[in-house]
Amino acid sequence: MNIVMALLALGFLIFIHELGHFWAARATGVRVDEFAVGFGPSIIKHQRNGVLYRLNWIPLGGYVKMYGEDNPEAAAAPDNFNNRPVGARILVIVAGVIMNIIGAFVILALLFNIYGAPTPNLFVGSVQEGKPGAAAGLLAGDQIKWVEGKELKSPVDFNSAVQKHADTPMEIGVLRDGNRVDLTVTPKMNVEENRPMIGIGLQQQTSFVKAGGFGENTRQALRSTGELTALTFNGFKQLVTGAVSFKEIGGPVEIIRITGQASDNGVPHYMYIVALLSVNLAVLNILPFPALDGGRLVFLLVEWVRRGKRISLEREASINFVGILFLLTLMVVVTFKDVFNIFSN
Repeated sequence: MNIVMALLALGFLIFIHELGHFWAARATGVRVDEFAVGFGPSIIKHQRNGVLYRLNWIPLGGYVKMYGEDNPEAAAAPDNFNNRPVGARILVIVAGVIMNIIGAFVILALLFNIYGAPTPNLFVGSVQEGKPGAAAGLLAGDQIKWVEGKELKSPVDFNSAVQKHADTPMEIGVLRDGNRVDLTVTPKMNVEENRPMIGIGLQQQTSFVKAGGFGENTRQALRSTGELTALTFNGFKQLVTGAVSFKEIGGPVEIIRITGQASDNGVPHYMYIVALLSVNLAVLNILPFPALDGGRLVFLLVEWVRRGKRISLEREASINFVGILFLLTLMVVVTFKDVFNIFSN
């Protein structure tokens, strides 16, 4: 059942992304020939008002096929995608990303108003003997609540604090049997990981707490959407700079596993993960990489800067083809890694 819920989540996010392209195309006078969710053979297809709607078997993407999109010389008709003003084409390209951000906000607004905002609680799951955490007196079951005298708002804040205190003491406050216990721990560099560590395993539990009325909850959802977007951009930045290991990348299999687990944990956990995936899909697509929406946006911005002088269709197609090959290869490699991890655990 959790696999079904995960696939429903992916299908929904792909649908609203492509719906953004579809609506923007229609609004700017571009003819749409096909609207598809998924790839491969069709499960269902229906023709209406000149548009072929398709639901395909492989739920790992989708597309909106616009008239003349891949061949601007096909016709001089004004509803040819490539014959529309550059501003209109930019709107069509970024509309999918905008829809995913709006989708994330709507989901979070519903979540915060019905169940409350997610509040992460960080616990010590295990303590390695002879490591800084054990020397400081940390015990399995301790809830980490304060770092350097400030209340912990996110597990990310704790990890960041550890990274900043290589070989220097840091103050930690924990709840133990309902009482606050203040400890001092000194992170030590781990040669294999090449980062400061204190030798503990962390466990995160999430509770949902309402902040107030409809207005406050909705404003908090808007802030959270912005924060999640910024964190996702930062994650991709760390991946490019090497601050995040390739081993930490998750592909379709890992996404399905995590989303399925969230559905097992209840509706609020499931809604939060879907919102997070929506933000990730938006950020991934806006990256300036060939074959992604962000890559296509770069070509349009170059055309705008050059006052309508376009990069040739053949060159753009070749660059996008290389991008597609790279993304497909990366997806295969990450999928094999995810499957291996599942069977090795």
